[in-house]
Amino acid sequence: MRRGLQTIVPLTLGTLWAATLLAPHPVHGAASDRAVNEQSQVRLITPYRTAPPDGEVRLGLHFKLAPGWHVYWKNSGDAGFPPVVVFGETPGLSAPELLWPAPERFELPGDLVAFGYADEVVYPLRTRRTAGPGTALSLSADVDYLVCDDEECLPYRYTLKLDQPLAATGPAEPDPATEPLVTTWWNRVPVSAEALAGVTTSAALVDRGTAGPALEVRVDGVQSGTSPGLFLESHEAFDTGRPEAGPTEEGVVLRVPLRPKVAGQPLPKESSFAWTVTGLLHEGRPVSVEARQTVPLRAGTPQEPTGGAASSPARPVLTALGAAGALLLALWLWGLLAPRTAPETRPGREAWGFVSAAAVLGLLYVLSRQVTFEGLAWIELSLLAMALCAWLRRRAASRPALRHALGLGLLVCTLAVLWLAGHNRLP
Repeated sequence: MRRGLQTIVPLTLGTLWAATLLAPHPVHGAASDRAVNEQSQVRLITPYRTAPPDGEVRLGLHFKLAPGWHVYWKNSGDAGFPPVVVFGETPGLSAPELLWPAPERFELPGDLVAFGYADEVVYPLRTRRTAGPGTALSLSADVDYLVCDDEECLPYRYTLKLDQPLAATGPAEPDPATEPLVTTWWNRVPVSAEALAGVTTSAALVDRGTAGPALEVRVDGVQSGTSPGLFLESHEAFDTGRPEAGPTEEGVVLRVPLRPKVAGQPLPKESSFAWTVTGLLHEGRPVSVEARQTVPLRAGTPQEPTGGAASSPARPVLTALGAAGALLLALWLWGLLAPRTAPETRPGREAWGFVSAAAVLGLLYVLSRQVTFEGLAWIELSLLAMALCAWLRRRAASRPALRHALGLGLLVCTLAVLWLAGHNRLP
């Protein structure tokens, strides 16, 4: 009898568990099935039981992430990429626009940084119901995203589908389960300063001397909340460092170091920067502010990460003259531009020749901060051509005509070094 009970009890419990899973559950709002992997879950949701028949329609891309994993903001930082969402065409519905809630900053190994979201996030999606009959919206979205932890990143792609019922007339009917979730993340989307009473924002480039340039952003008319943060959107000319923030009498000031992506490349006179400032308070409630502004670059702006652009047109020519002169001296000391010396004096001359060659390298480093990258490359090729002409001229001792031609080539290459320095200087 006991063995029979031991058999019946597990079967009964298993049957009840299966029945619980298979029994119909109430559906709160429209939501796609969850796409599930070990690192994340993603689904498409709406805040409605029945959506509005016209006007704005809100959607959400809802992620739940395993501990230690994150997805990305529109500027992912030093690695990764943001989610890409492509919707199929839905009659009577405009193309949805993906919005970006205020992000977090993640410090990664190797002094890298990422911008994004951990634990849970809803990316709001905004669209409009334009026209057309029907009782539901059939939505289909292809979602590509990258989920990362401190050691690895994994890409995923899913197609999410849902049918959203439409209200026949009148306002939408919110769903008590999904509407608070969508609204919470919708409220975390940054707003423009113009949308907040008494709030203004501005930006300027500041010169920090040998530390390089920095972008200074001011937001007035707000108070500092918990750890204000500055997040710049991707920029074609600059990478960014770690921002610093501090309060002012009018609001908050933030400063982020800028590092040119290509060393020695001339900067334009001005450039557009877009940013989001998080961790602010306005009239007692948390808020994030976004803005875009064109900022002058050249006035007082170093062209290298450590500063030091040429301060006068003549400086790169003088530096190039020194490099060419040091190379000619090294070639002379090595016996390529002078008669052969006695064997007992040759080691000393050769040693001084290497000292002169080292001076050439040092002057090229200085020149790299005064001329463009392409100009520096051509200058180095001209110096190499100088050395080649000197070596060939030495070997052509029995052919006077060739020696004269190579001597002329050596002179032309020397003048080319000076010309290239003058015509490729940084502005």
